[in-house]
Amino acid sequence: MAEMAANCTSCGECVRPCSFLQHQGTPLTIAQQGATDRNLLAAYGCSLCGLCDAVCPEGLSPSDMLLGMRQEAATRGLTDLKKYAPWLNYEKLGASLFFRRDLIPAGCSTVFFPGCSLPGTRPDAVLELLNRLRLMEPTVGLVLDCCGKISHDLGLTDHFTALLGRLSKRLRHKGITRILTACPGCSKILRNYGEEFDVTSIYEVLSACTAPSRPASPLKVVTIHDPCPARFDPAQQTAVRQLVQSCGYRIEELPSHGTTTRCCGQGGMVEGCVTGTIKQESGVIAAEAAGRPVISSCASCSDSITTATPAGHVVDLLFSKTDFSAKPVSSARRWLNRLKLRCARLT
Repeated sequence: MAEMAANCTSCGECVRPCSFLQHQGTPLTIAQQGATDRNLLAAYGCSLCGLCDAVCPEGLSPSDMLLGMRQEAATRGLTDLKKYAPWLNYEKLGASLFFRRDLIPAGCSTVFFPGCSLPGTRPDAVLELLNRLRLMEPTVGLVLDCCGKISHDLGLTDHFTALLGRLSKRLRHKGITRILTACPGCSKILRNYGEEFDVTSIYEVLSACTAPSRPASPLKVVTIHDPCPARFDPAQQTAVRQLVQSCGYRIEELPSHGTTTRCCGQGGMVEGCVTGTIKQESGVIAAEAAGRPVISSCASCSDSITTATPAGHVVDLLFSKTDFSAKPVSSARRWLNRLKLRCARLT
């Protein structure tokens, strides 16, 4: 807050694209209000998507300040966790023995870590991706677990540290040095807090060895939504585009893409305190898409955007599943999919 108060010029660059800042004021205004209980709790209206960081001409990080405010609110016991029970229960169950799995073959040092959403919505794709990886490296393993991003973003630092620490210790003990991620949120968390691991998105690995398909005539047009956790990850963004093009599609970019991509509405669990956030933000993306199918590398983003316009995941294209109008998978089906994947006979 002190840094923001000293250096933010209230130029308004971050306010223009952000409904949260339009309501709360510039980062300078927020910082000047200090660490009052009310001001700290206001930070839960921010998605922590980092768009403010990307457009700040002073190179400041308002999202870091707002995350710090959440952490302070949680430390003081101000946060009403009941509002976030659906997300916290999702994280708790996903990291439990019921759904956790380590498939570590002999000689394995690299594992595929698909995250939570992809196994729930596309379990067959998880297995297909594992098979593709094993064609390149036969000893690749599979780890089904949760990285703890929900607790992290809610400011529950102690719980997040314990959850990620347990995962990291387990992988280190089994000789794992490299993690291939499918979820951009997991990529960001593991890179920022799992310094002992080499973390790479699976899209980069696949794009490096995927030959272009014979293009259709005329080329089918899609547009790309870059998930906000991958905002500052150009290698992942480029790889996703290369994979989409290799499947015979032509890309027309959204006005908001790359470093200026928008949050789909899921970020920061804002829906817990600002009902309608997902509908509002996915609607903005749908308007930018203007009827073109939206492809993302985040299963949660795909689900959010599908409620407003046809959308899919990049792995859908890789495995020729292109019903972009399909409804999101129900919550019960997601848990069943994850359970089946947890219990599948794999070697």
